Amino acid sequence: MGMGWDDIEKLDGFAGLRAHAEATVLPILESADLKAGDGARLKGRISRAFFGGFIAFIVCFFLVEAFTPGTWWGEALTFILFPLLFFGCILGSLFLFRNSLIRLLLDAKSRLLLRAKALSALGAPLGLSYVAVPGGMPLALKWLSDQSWAPGELKEAAQAMEQAGGMEDAVAAARDAGLMIESNVYVVGSAEQKAQYQEAAARQRQVEDGFHGRRAGIDFELFEWVERVEDAPSIHHLVIVLEAPFLLHGVTQLRARKTGWPQGTASGFADVDLGPRAFGELYRLRATDQVEARAIFNPAVIERVIALAEGGAFRAVGKGNRLVFDFPGGDRFALIDLVTGAWSPETLERTVGDLAAALALVDTLAHAFMLARKSDTGGE
Repeated sequence: MGMGWDDIEKLDGFAGLRAHAEATVLPILESADLKAGDGARLKGRISRAFFGGFIAFIVCFFLVEAFTPGTWWGEALTFILFPLLFFGCILGSLFLFRNSLIRLLLDAKSRLLLRAKALSALGAPLGLSYVAVPGGMPLALKWLSDQSWAPGELKEAAQAMEQAGGMEDAVAAARDAGLMIESNVYVVGSAEQKAQYQEAAARQRQVEDGFHGRRAGIDFELFEWVERVEDAPSIHHLVIVLEAPFLLHGVTQLRARKTGWPQGTASGFADVDLGPRAFGELYRLRATDQVEARAIFNPAVIERVIALAEGGAFRAVGKGNRLVFDFPGGDRFALIDLVTGAWSPETLERTVGDLAAALALVDTLAHAFMLARKSDTGGE
């Protein structure tokens, strides 16, 4: 990662992109006259509101415990009041700080639409379409905008975000592959229970910065979902979804040894030995169809995946008519900070470099899929 303009423009299809960015994208950012606002302060105020609500819940629940009798109906009352007190205190705190929350959301909406305009212009010469809110509007924002006390500006912001959505099928493919669950989480249960958990977990994720297009005859979509980490920077997962030119007969999963298997619902996996010892010491591959797995993950694909994976902590799943990759790392398309509004020519260069690296992987995977299709059909 971290390619500069000189390296970027040497890539196929990227020649002249710097001139295009300076002539088209930079004027969009400069004309908006973005200034670093007080978003960080507002975000801190809302975080304190959550913390205050939690403290209020602890105090209230302690009082309930102290004054209810130790009878069966007292215990039943305590059990009923527990969730009511928790959500009531949290929502009450948010209501008290609703002006700060609404202001933060409105500022973020304006910056989101500006970033969408800039990234759409950046991706146009590459044949890419940009989707600001892959999978649709976050459920929490939808809930807020539906409240009777929500101002008209918030409802308009929610409507604008809804219109900026798309790529629902790609997000659903990543969810179905079990790749929108953290690698250190293990889901135990039936296939139906796992599917229900995946659905619920994926809908709680922050999903952002989607691109879709077609390269080397293969349709693809890519986006990021955000994994929140306590007392540490968030992890941004780059997800690349390829549409295979043929229907995959089995399910194939690839992972680095330092991370866990995707939490899919399939069964009947067997380990696949690709041969090279160096690869086997770092990575694991398993599938329900061994021949298909070897056709998909050939050495050329593996080499490029290792280069992009930022230390190798990645996961991948081939299933149905999709191949889905998940790469944890930093925020790759941070052209504009949605909280502060900060941007610079350096963030533009980094964003283009991240996009170039992702498309380089798409090209390699597309080539591998064409080979797999010929093998599957007996060659052409």
